[in-house]
Amino acid sequence: MKYTGIILLLLVLFSCKTEEDKHPELLFFEEALKKDFIIENVGNKPNYYRDTEKYVFFKTDNSAPKKELIIYNKKSKERLKTLDIDNLEFVIDREGTIFGFHNESEKAITYKAPLFDKKQLETVSLDQLSDKSLKVTYASEIAQKKLDEAAADKLINEIRNKTIQTTFVDSLNCAMELYGSYELILKYPSKEMYVNDRLLFKGSFLKSKKYDMKDCTLANVTLDETDYFGTKHLKLEDEITLSYHLEGSNHFVMGVSSNKLYYYEFRLNDKITKFKSAYPIKEIDNFEDQILLEIGSDKYKITTKK
Repeated sequence: MKYTGIILLLLVLFSCKTEEDKHPELLFFEEALKKDFIIENVGNKPNYYRDTEKYVFFKTDNSAPKKELIIYNKKSKERLKTLDIDNLEFVIDREGTIFGFHNESEKAITYKAPLFDKKQLETVSLDQLSDKSLKVTYASEIAQKKLDEAAADKLINEIRNKTIQTTFVDSLNCAMELYGSYELILKYPSKEMYVNDRLLFKGSFLKSKKYDMKDCTLANVTLDETDYFGTKHLKLEDEITLSYHLEGSNHFVMGVSSNKLYYYEFRLNDKITKFKSAYPIKEIDNFEDQILLEIGSDKYKITTKK
């Protein structure tokens, strides 16, 4: 079977179309730009992450030694606050309030707009609703009714489902998932709480259509696709595939990767430069009146030579 997979990969590999460099005369990124521009590697700079009606959030990526979330006023572009988000899993709702769980301190926290002061979030445990706990609590009823194991399990499930329904679901406005399978921020008319327990999902109970749990509306993720940040200076004109090759650590897990060339045009003031790159390049939106180009985890500030 493994040899069949390798043969199929080889067939894909040899059937893929490759091209020659369309513009051998073009120089690569830094070499092409250094004639008219100053190029400075500025390391890891925050990039647009989310936005709401009133706020814009910038975030450093996961390779940054210090991970930060920077909050700006959307209208004035004034910096409002910088938050340390090391070890923090979080979501941002449509009002701009941040909800998260800090993996190191093991505490749920919130930064509520507009002040974004840090507060601890109520954390709920469902240990009392586990099979073991409920069977202890209702042991006398199970014994009195002389229930066998199957009937006892049915009773326990009914009690748990009814408790979850009345305690968590009936008055629930909406819920937000963090980045764990069972992590939820539950929002109610007068409070929010954090819960991380598979019992909420036992038999797909809470998320079943029967109870129609609503998802809270989260912050936007597409502001960088609009013209909000101003003129773009970098334009991808073309890309080609030079070659394909097999990769994998053993005979059972293999894949096909490729080497590419990307052709760009860069415009700044009255200067225009065309160049190529072996890696994709992205222009980074920011509020610092800087032209930032990103290649992998590196960001480069570009300025015109005087």
